Amino acid sequence: MKVLITTMLTIGVFMLAGCAEPEPRVAPRPKVNWNDVQSIASAISVQRDDLKKTTNFKGPNSSKGILDTVLLRAWKSDEDGGFSYQIYVIDYYRGDWRFYDTASDSKGNNLVIKLNSRDVSSCDYFTCAHQEHIGINVSREYLEKTRKTVLFLS
Repeated sequence: MKVLITTMLTIGVFMLAGCAEPEPRVAPRPKVNWNDVQSIASAISVQRDDLKKTTNFKGPNSSKGILDTVLLRAWKSDEDGGFSYQIYVIDYYRGDWRFYDTASDSKGNNLVIKLNSRDVSSCDYFTCAHQEHIGINVSREYLEKTRKTVLFLS
């Protein structure tokens, strides 16, 4: 009887472990030499959106700190040939919500945040993991003038 109970308990634990939501996996980053324009250019993905009549460009992840993803996105419209640019940030963290609502750069420029999503990724007995996706719309002129500045979120 003791063996039967132990076996049933073990099977139950394995079945419940299969229901647990795994931590999100971050895709491996391609090796980018940030001092080489060709290396950066080869890491840019280009996708066509026939429905919206745009071409979408997504740069490599340049995050080197606390944020999981920091990259530049751009869209080119078929209608007028104009470009739109966005600094895209993803932060995955555990603990209390951060509720990002402001951004500024190291030169003191305040930037407008567009919250794309704010989600609970997983929870355990003690805390939850959260993920916030933020877009910061910028102009090409801004990007050219501030290419060596640092971005701050709060």
